[in-house]
Amino acid sequence: MPAPPSSETSSIYFDAPLTPFHMSAPPKDIDKPATHADEQPAIASTTAHDRKPIHPNGSEGWLPAADLLDEPVSPTHTGPILRPPSIDSSTSSAPKDTLNRGASVNRTASVSKRSVFTNVDGNPIAGSAFIGGAAMTGPNARAEPDESLHHRAASADALLSEKQQAKIQKIEAKDSKRLSKIIKTEGKVEKQALGVAIRELSELQTVQKAAIKLESQAHTAHARALAALQKAEAAFHAARTKYETAQAQLQAETETLNSSRNNAREATEHMQEKSQEVDGLRTMFGVDEREREVKLVELTPKKSKHAWKW
Repeated sequence: MPAPPSSETSSIYFDAPLTPFHMSAPPKDIDKPATHADEQPAIASTTAHDRKPIHPNGSEGWLPAADLLDEPVSPTHTGPILRPPSIDSSTSSAPKDTLNRGASVNRTASVSKRSVFTNVDGNPIAGSAFIGGAAMTGPNARAEPDESLHHRAASADALLSEKQQAKIQKIEAKDSKRLSKIIKTEGKVEKQALGVAIRELSELQTVQKAAIKLESQAHTAHARALAALQKAEAAFHAARTKYETAQAQLQAETETLNSSRNNAREATEHMQEKSQEVDGLRTMFGVDEREREVKLVELTPKKSKHAWKW
């Protein structure tokens, strides 16, 4: 396995002798007398040639690599990291119109795109740990098949003795037994998770009953306030103060009724979502139980006269 590139190997600098390269060769016109006109370009060229970059570590006697100076060094990160939006951010930023959901224009399109674990708006449901299936026997639990590994195993088995093969098979049988225990334990845990989801559904039903009861009480109070308003209107000129009081009471009771209706509607929607989650979990649990039994049958070794048989 090649070693990861370090900062030393990726540097564009290398060590060089302290004496600059342009001073190694003697000048051709050494005997020529220097004039004032000839000194200016010589000094300028020498200054430009002797101007060396500063090493970041303060090292002396280095020069930049000639083959790497023209290559642009792209930064490893030029902006914020682009990540797909998470479930929580997408659901929290989207406006949720719970009052007029029945009259929504896009409801038909959202319902048509619903899956097993999406609510009426088409947003994913944040469910329990097993909402995507079991970890040991689910669709993503198996490794991808590799034909080269099968060929290598067959070649190795041809070179091993029966005693060595029996030893390896014994170790594999122990591992299979441990995996079987883990799968059984996961089945119990998934069953507990299903029980928790059902208990949450029962608790939501209790909240729903309480909300409906409050809605009934608010409706009764609203009807009484409306009757008081009609009675006060008949004697408006004689009891204007009483009329205004009843009108204020009606407004307060109307707000209470709307609030109670909203709470009851939200409780019913939460119950619908939890009922959908429980139904999906029951279906997933049934599939996982069947796959779990198939996996247990595959992992249970069969004894033979010579060695373990799979």
